Amino acid sequence: MPSARASTSSPAGSRRFNREDIVLHAGLFSLVNSGTTPHAAWTEDLLALGQVLDDAEFPYRLIRGTDGSPFLAVDRALGVELATVFARAFATEPFYVKTVDKRGTPPQLLAEGVLVPYPRASIFKLFRPRVSSSGSLRYGARSGVRLELWKVGKDEIITPVENVLMRNRLPIAEAIDAHIEMHGRTWPTFEGMFEPLVSDVRFDIDIVFSWVDGTALEFQRARALRMANYVVGEGDDASARFRQIDELKYALRSVYMYAPWIRHIYIVTDSPRPRWLAEHPDVTLVRSEDHFRDVTVLPTHNSHAVESQLHRIPGLAEHFIYSNDDMFFGRPVDPSIFFSPGGITKFIEATTRIGMGDSNVSRSGFENAARVNRRLLRERFGAMTTRHLEHAPTPLRKSVMTELEAEFEPEFIATAASRFRSSTDISVTNSFYHYYALMTGRAVVQENAAVKYIDTTTYQGLKDMKKLLKKRGVDFFCLNDGSFPEVSAATRAKAVIGFLGEYYPIRAPWELGA
Repeated sequence: MPSARASTSSPAGSRRFNREDIVLHAGLFSLVNSGTTPHAAWTEDLLALGQVLDDAEFPYRLIRGTDGSPFLAVDRALGVELATVFARAFATEPFYVKTVDKRGTPPQLLAEGVLVPYPRASIFKLFRPRVSSSGSLRYGARSGVRLELWKVGKDEIITPVENVLMRNRLPIAEAIDAHIEMHGRTWPTFEGMFEPLVSDVRFDIDIVFSWVDGTALEFQRARALRMANYVVGEGDDASARFRQIDELKYALRSVYMYAPWIRHIYIVTDSPRPRWLAEHPDVTLVRSEDHFRDVTVLPTHNSHAVESQLHRIPGLAEHFIYSNDDMFFGRPVDPSIFFSPGGITKFIEATTRIGMGDSNVSRSGFENAARVNRRLLRERFGAMTTRHLEHAPTPLRKSVMTELEAEFEPEFIATAASRFRSSTDISVTNSFYHYYALMTGRAVVQENAAVKYIDTTTYQGLKDMKKLLKKRGVDFFCLNDGSFPEVSAATRAKAVIGFLGEYYPIRAPWELGA
């Protein structure tokens, strides 16, 4: 029987289910998970529950919750009968029920025949716990399917809480039956329940990663040869800016695990294809000559130059997210964390101030670009930017970027032609675009996202990774490779690779061998 680290496998557990894919972990019988994402786990459980209810010809409805997620609703008067149906159907499945509207209630196996442990309980989560072989990734009640027990009377339906369409009380005459096709099945519901809403983000969203394989000898030689004739700012010549230990693989896994609504992934790079990346219809490598307006300025070693040309990527959606290979999705997020239903972008400000002073050759390219951005925006709008943006994925629109380029064409041309970071560069993605969009009514500040920045070259950063792995409590995090390290490159690499492997153990379908 496979066992999970920090889990407990017992003879009792073996006898109960007699299955090699089940272990006892943290007191719950759990499926050993090697390839199921949170959304896929939820979908599998929903389909299993729907199949059982349909096979038993049990009356229920699929309802859309206020968070947009479908859930199951059943007449409260049929609660005991429902418990019996589930107990029979899931006698050999580790399916649990957890009461939501009474805190501290432990999960119970549906196989035990108890659904409602307390008389007034009416909201539940039904789920099969899943755990990775190392025990570091666990899905529990939070990934479960919601079940509500409704009071269905002669004249009205009373629900425990409102849902996306209904108040707490619904006249029977207004409860018009309908059906919805979802996940390959036909579900009973009410008319209008799954109609598109004005609050839905319904447009396609792509994501773009910029990536350089700084470990490639050819890259190192070419960069060193060209850099010999340039003066660069503080830290801009550090190997950390291009060093990589397959972070991109895990950044893409984070998209696969936690943002399944992403339509397509673009990787902007002039490096060879990563050895782990297979040909896949959902992932496209974009070379500089494919999206630079003026290819005579190539090759480039300047991320500012690359970022100034993103809107020219062939096939890119109007709405897209830009990210680096050291930025990760930390938990499931919705498109609404990046965009409003009307396409307004939401960017995350950092608490770090840009600071005083103008750009000069001794500052880092990052600090210089923030000052150039500030000067140009102040000249255009008469208002001053004061803060950097967080190191996190950030949303953009092609049309706004095209407009920005037209208004500041000389700056775009100069930045695109700068082979290394320069004191005159603009930084389009951090933060020129976002403050321009803010001042022209196409962006707002995202104030509710949880973000974590970790410098992985410090001892504190190594401690922070351990805490993050345990809590998994942020939407986005950045594992930065600092230019002035406290720990050795080997120590850092071992810690980061170990952390990422534990945080993202689910292989994406575009990985070789997946």
